[in-house]
Amino acid sequence: MAKRSATARWAYVAAGLVAVSPAGALAALPPYWQSAREITAIVNDPRVHDALKYEEPITSVISVGSDQYEVRTERCSIRVSIVTKQQSGATIGPRQFDIEVGTAECR
Repeated sequence: MAKRSATARWAYVAAGLVAVSPAGALAALPPYWQSAREITAIVNDPRVHDALKYEEPITSVISVGSDQYEVRTERCSIRVSIVTKQQSGATIGPRQFDIEVGTAECR
């Protein structure tokens, strides 16, 4: 019985260390909410609008890989990358990022 109690105590200590470690701060938002922030930033960025050339509505924003999205209109598509902003020290809260806008491919 004593061995089981010691094991349980170590499990609690390990769980506590993980909870307060900097690695826990990196996963500040669940994936759904993080991608929602990224898509909102992409759609609202004037660089995306300017790169798409035509005044057409966006028909889709598709995740095509880790930190990669494709934005489509009727005639054009463009690749947008999510780039993490460098922070000094451990960060608390949502991931800070910027976007890099590729060149539009239009037909």
